[in-house]
Amino acid sequence: METCSKFKDAYFEYKGKAKGSNQWKITTNALFVRLDSFQERCQDIMHFTSTIIQFNKLQKIEIGNTKGKQLTASVMQIFEEFNKAVEEFMTVSYDIMDIEKRQFDDDFYKFRNRIKELERRLASILTQSFDDSDTIIGKFKLLDSFEGLLYRPIIQDELEKKHITLLELYKQDLKTVQ
Repeated sequence: METCSKFKDAYFEYKGKAKGSNQWKITTNALFVRLDSFQERCQDIMHFTSTIIQFNKLQKIEIGNTKGKQLTASVMQIFEEFNKAVEEFMTVSYDIMDIEKRQFDDDFYKFRNRIKELERRLASILTQSFDDSDTIIGKFKLLDSFEGLLYRPIIQDELEKKHITLLELYKQDLKTVQ
């Protein structure tokens, strides 16, 4: 991706230098349509791999407290469904780097929608676990165990509501210590 970007940068640099001569009459969109498609495909694959890295952390998560066993089982179920979605996506019958294969866009769209649903369920589990934890240390440990997944937009939106609770608990703990 970096090489593609540098190639385009070099093109525009030399096009700018040659502005006086009328030899650069090619439209930029027509010139870079395949390169841009390739870069977009690479970004999709990078998104796919980062999603795998983030969701693989689920296999090690164990949630404590009163609902911990049930919530951990729910996390494991989500992890299994995630692995199934990855497996289905990886067994497509075409080369995913071939930009001529438009089926990729449909398959990747389906994969992303499945991941969004799993994220919603994870966000629900995370908030239930957060509410079930009765200490500030327990809440921080919980958040730490989901590290990596906390940056996913759906989970982030759900946890934003819990930041105020966490800050209030922190203030209470500070008053208790003083």
